[in-house]
Amino acid sequence: MKKYTLLLLTAAALAGCGDKDGGSRPANLLTGNDFEQMDGWMGDVPQPSLTKEKAHSGAYSVHVGPGIEYSNGFIGTLGKLSSTRLNQIKVKAWVYVPSGPTATSIVTSLVDPATPGAKPAMWDAMGLDKMVKKRNDWQEVEKTFTLPANVGPNYKLYVYLWSGGSQNVAYLDDIQFLRP
Repeated sequence: MKKYTLLLLTAAALAGCGDKDGGSRPANLLTGNDFEQMDGWMGDVPQPSLTKEKAHSGAYSVHVGPGIEYSNGFIGTLGKLSSTRLNQIKVKAWVYVPSGPTATSIVTSLVDPATPGAKPAMWDAMGLDKMVKKRNDWQEVEKTFTLPANVGPNYKLYVYLWSGGSQNVAYLDDIQFLRP
């Protein structure tokens, strides 16, 4: 009986590992999140940005707007994303901007943990106002970042949604980091 219970639990766990769209996980995927499971995606201080108001897939997304300057995001070392040196990272995500102009951006930065307080080795913001052409609809955005030559596997990668002071709400879902 124990063998069957273990087999059933293993099968259920493996079934939960598949993608929602029938297993079309890209071969170059480093990591991603649909915000249904937040493990590894919370910063040092959890933000109230996880929401069920809008979602591209599943029930959850993250958002920023009045009172929420930064979304839950990703913090991880380059060495954990890839066992080989990364020269570039492509960030792909689905965003939803209900209406009006927005100063909201998807921020990507690299920081050397050995020099706290120093300027990031890389900091870039994907401005949604320029990237999102149609309001009230989910749209896929992407950008490829070239990593500085001096970054090592211990460097921390931060990716999050930043309101930039915008008084209009914006949503982010189904984010992926890919090797271009």
